[in-house]
Amino acid sequence: MRGILNVVQKICANAWCKTPFEITEDDLSFYDKISPIFGDRKYGIPPPTHCPDCRFQRRMIWRREHALKSRTCSNCNKPIISIHTTDTQYPVYCLPCWWSDNFDPLSYGKDIDLNRSFITQFGALLKSVPQITMMNDNGVGSENCEYCQDFAFGKNCYLITGAWELQDCYYCDGNCLKSRHLFDCYSVHYSELVYDSLASQHLYRCIHLNHCENCNNCSFGIDLKGCQDCLGCIGLRQKHFYIFNQQYSETEYRQKVTSFRLDSKEGMKYFNDQFEKWALSFPRKYAHLVNCENCIGDDLFNCKDVLGFLEDGAEYCKFIVHGDAPKNSYDVSQTGRPEWCYEGATPDNSYMTHFTTWCWKDKNVLYSDNCHSCEHLFGCIALKRKQYCILNKQYSQDEYGRLVSKIIERMSSDGEWGEFFPVELSPYCYNETAAQEYFPLQKEQVIQRGLQWRDEDPHLYKAQTVTVPDTIRDVPDVITEDLHACETCKRNFRILPQELSFYRNMSIPVPLTCYECRYMERVNRRNPRKLWKRHCMKCQKQIETSYAPERPEIVYCEECYLKEVY
Repeated sequence: MRGILNVVQKICANAWCKTPFEITEDDLSFYDKISPIFGDRKYGIPPPTHCPDCRFQRRMIWRREHALKSRTCSNCNKPIISIHTTDTQYPVYCLPCWWSDNFDPLSYGKDIDLNRSFITQFGALLKSVPQITMMNDNGVGSENCEYCQDFAFGKNCYLITGAWELQDCYYCDGNCLKSRHLFDCYSVHYSELVYDSLASQHLYRCIHLNHCENCNNCSFGIDLKGCQDCLGCIGLRQKHFYIFNQQYSETEYRQKVTSFRLDSKEGMKYFNDQFEKWALSFPRKYAHLVNCENCIGDDLFNCKDVLGFLEDGAEYCKFIVHGDAPKNSYDVSQTGRPEWCYEGATPDNSYMTHFTTWCWKDKNVLYSDNCHSCEHLFGCIALKRKQYCILNKQYSQDEYGRLVSKIIERMSSDGEWGEFFPVELSPYCYNETAAQEYFPLQKEQVIQRGLQWRDEDPHLYKAQTVTVPDTIRDVPDVITEDLHACETCKRNFRILPQELSFYRNMSIPVPLTCYECRYMERVNRRNPRKLWKRHCMKCQKQIETSYAPERPEIVYCEECYLKEVY
């Protein structure tokens, strides 16, 4: 990073954490630069009291992604699919109703009471203003994609989260983009006919790949580049007809691949177990940094002066996770092209927007939720193309500045200024949010921390009505009419006709686990969004890596790793 002079050591204020963390001179400079100015006074944003992990967890409690529910629009009463349950305290509108000019969120405006906590007043507003059913552009930019969250410009997609420009894709997450026929993938780009792969691009007809590029007809691979017809390989470059990194003739390769019976459940499981054991004997690169300058983290592409994870084109950013081209921003997650933003969940294309959730194309917006194309807001919800509003009430420019100054002074005395929304304010149950993915907790832990937990609906656990054949060749069409029970969690799920067609095309067996459990399997194959200081296991050079010291993999620095693969 740019500089670490005068490091200040702090202890996380979260009672459940108390982890030490650092604040550098660069950090203090950043907080000063983004601090708002009203009149002749700058209202400095104080350095954070929580460690980076707790700040990230706090933001993710405000993202509900996979737990979709059927309900009705609170305005037009049409049936909808939503991230909001039927027991919410606030109304929930379908996409046309929420974006309609007939919906006036200013009608829910409240006078600010400077004698009361601002966060308490914002929480009350949050319970009254209608929320959008889910964030996608179905019917406008997308077609037949109503079951997709945080999604745009797609066609015929189902259960996709955080992606865009996809066609005929199912069960994908993690910024998949510009691809066709992806199933159960995470962060796969510019690809077609890919199954259960992650952090890869330019793939065709591939299965179970991890951090691979420009590959055709490859299965079970890690860090392959420019390979074709490779099975169970690691670290190969421009190779053809390899199995477990050993060269075969084309005839030998085809015969051996057939002998593994990867079109069957038994054959697929056996090969996967063998590959996982063999992979532990091969060194791993400490981090995946491609075309990066002065960066720390993992899965960074075309970045400069960044500390983060799963980012492309980021510059001068810290503590960022899952984004596209953020600039000069700290603590932003799941977002594209924010500039000078701080502590935000999805502040897409926004500028100087801090402590917000789902605020897009905004400027100088603070402590707000789901506001779009707005400027100079404080504590607002669901506004579009508005200026100088507080708690959804309109003010003149002078009144706005005068009142916000007083609000910040009150928040500073209450310890609220400079902190993201408290976790208790989130309208979602913890186990249905993205926080559970990154920071899994048991029900007892969640309740102990004063958060919400939702028990599973017992109606989702019925007996399976089908026996799934071992090989895809023997699976009948009627399997799409049957009820399946997940082998892992026992929850019911179905196989869609489009899925069955894909599995047949790829010659892979029908899955025996539900979408959620398959997703968690991919998450567990992905390194955590956390860094540890350790040493290269070959040259002993110090490295900072997402491989924890106690893990079994052999971890090399970049120089030592490249000597192994080239």
